Amino acid sequence: MTGIPRGALARRRIRDRLATALGRLRGRQAFISVLLVALLLPGCGTLRYQGASVDNADFLRRAIIQENGPMRVTAAVPDADETALLTGLDLYAQGIQPIWLKVENRGSKPARIALWSIDRDYYSPIEVAYTNRSQFSSEGYAAMERWFLNNGLTRQVPPGESRSGLVFTHHAPGTKGFNLDIFSNRASHNFTFFVPLPGFTADYTLVDFTKLYRPEEIRQLDPYTLKSLLEEELPCCAQGPAGEKNGGPFNIALVGTPLAIRRALLRGGWLETRAGAEQTVRARAQRFHGRPPDTIFYLDRKDGNERMLVHFWRAPWEVDGEPGWVGQVYYRIFEESFVTALSTGKHIRDSAFLPLFVRESVSADIDGPRSYLLQNFWYTQSLGKMGTVKGVGEATEENPLVTFDGVGFVTSGDRSVLFVSETPVAMGETEVLYGRESLVAGSSH
Repeated sequence: MTGIPRGALARRRIRDRLATALGRLRGRQAFISVLLVALLLPGCGTLRYQGASVDNADFLRRAIIQENGPMRVTAAVPDADETALLTGLDLYAQGIQPIWLKVENRGSKPARIALWSIDRDYYSPIEVAYTNRSQFSSEGYAAMERWFLNNGLTRQVPPGESRSGLVFTHHAPGTKGFNLDIFSNRASHNFTFFVPLPGFTADYTLVDFTKLYRPEEIRQLDPYTLKSLLEEELPCCAQGPAGEKNGGPFNIALVGTPLAIRRALLRGGWLETRAGAEQTVRARAQRFHGRPPDTIFYLDRKDGNERMLVHFWRAPWEVDGEPGWVGQVYYRIFEESFVTALSTGKHIRDSAFLPLFVRESVSADIDGPRSYLLQNFWYTQSLGKMGTVKGVGEATEENPLVTFDGVGFVTSGDRSVLFVSETPVAMGETEVLYGRESLVAGSSH
């Protein structure tokens, strides 16, 4: 970087103008007035800046190491307090979460790190410094700029060498999951990290998946015997805590390893649920084989009024040796209104308002979220195969179905079957096995 940074240049101009003004003005009152203006101007703070050394940071003890071909990557993520100690700034409060990476290139060709693969809208080091300039003196801001530039991760790694530094990403609650792509000699080396943070326990980490079923209970299927099972044996819906039969419909089934499914959800922007989170009380009332969901992920709208939830249960079958899962995906809205009041446990099963509810409520739309999840996985290149099977059966606005907790819904009655891949699959290579599902955006059948 050459020349004077934008912030420093702007402050220099301000100081020059103030000096000229002071030369023209006389008297103590004029001096105090100008001084007060200077102190209130952005970028004219008085603090010094002192960042800490990354090399001695405690969070490095939690580092995770992965290797792919000639590339070896070490990743660690500081929590909010550790970030404040390291940078001298409350970056988490600003929605910024640093990731520390060390990339070792043990190959014979240069490597290039694709920061975009980590976070499409990542912050550059100079951008983070510039955003926080107002509280520091001119010398403090210059020191902060140097610290962030010196500690940012460079993109190039020469052969036989390593580079380490920070990447400034958007903060997301829970385990920090991210992808990393490194390119060298016309080959790509792809990594996916899930870095736990202190103080957050994801719900699925409390489930012992090895003890859910005895080995003899797990059926071995192929994609076509799976179709028969889903259409002829799987119940339409979950049960309630007291054995109620009319829970939310099982509108999706998945086949894939836990790693493949987590990667797909990560690529699609889904977030983990904290174990015991109050917001999941209603969701955990749903039961499959007598137990609540093994995991819940969610997506929130930016306005905070709408959430899409997806529940997964490990199913007692494998398809071509890979685990099977059943699930529910649906909307929830948070704004208090007549419509949402009807959907929060009020008994509308026999109410004349039920058709009105299902016409007006986003949460009554079961097929929309099902189609969204399919497209979400497809566009993020996570789908190896897919299909559509018959499920709960058709429910119309005139004759909707109602869950045990009083939520009415409409649906075509189908289930989407998603075969999730651990490695990226080009969109044109996703195989449609059966059913009438369309991969055209906005169409679910």
